[in-house]
Amino acid sequence: MPWPELLTMRRDEVPSLRRALRMVQRSLMVYRHSWMVIVSGFFEPLFYLLSVGVGLGGMVSDVGGISYTAFIAPGLLASSCMNGAVSDGFFNIWFKLHYQKTYDGILATPMRVSDVALGELLWALMRGSIYATTFLVLVAVMGEVWGPPVLLSPTALLAAPAAIIVAASFSAMALLLTTLVSRREQFDYVMGLLVMPMFLFSGIFFPVSQMPSALWWVFQLVPLYHAVELLRGLTTGHVAPVLLWHLTFLLLGGAAAFVAAMRRLDRTLIK
Repeated sequence: MPWPELLTMRRDEVPSLRRALRMVQRSLMVYRHSWMVIVSGFFEPLFYLLSVGVGLGGMVSDVGGISYTAFIAPGLLASSCMNGAVSDGFFNIWFKLHYQKTYDGILATPMRVSDVALGELLWALMRGSIYATTFLVLVAVMGEVWGPPVLLSPTALLAAPAAIIVAASFSAMALLLTTLVSRREQFDYVMGLLVMPMFLFSGIFFPVSQMPSALWWVFQLVPLYHAVELLRGLTTGHVAPVLLWHLTFLLLGGAAAFVAAMRRLDRTLIK
């Protein structure tokens, strides 16, 4: 099916929020006895912040006039949204789709593929929202107790809803990625050639201006770069019109990925 057709949604394909919430309810019941899986996802950015931001940051001079801890904190928040999407929106859904055959039984009910896709997206969004809000509260407290401040502007209040948008965008992209991977061995390609390079080279640990200027156009195609710049601008108070470009990229990229993923899932599940 051509990509232009994948990115269009017919009226009968519009998902039902009421039915999609049933998928969220199912996930809540599944994780009721394994809640530690959800809680553990919060600690990764916290450990990076303590080891790199506080530990290494004590030996690093300010970056652009702000402390190194304040510099990397929003980047770690963005990477947490990405990693949560990869874990829940890619790995878990892929195994449900190819091994557990979870969706075959679900689609025997009035649920449609679009409802399933939206439900899985909402569940990943819930987890991302919890991580983002908790992380922001923690770094705010850490800045007040240990110093120096990590959230440097009142606009940091907007970082929470912005992080939710980031989580939604990455969840939709992870869902699309799920439909493109056919073998478990391809997980190594996804992690080694996609996720890890984004984590290292999207400006989390150093300004992208340190990279060769010829690579500037490459960063404009990297979702994590836009997420990092958006959240960093809000937490540091460097609010500029360019943040609208970062936000627009994430919104349009996430919406296009969701529609394409839904169409591809429909071809996979409805035979």
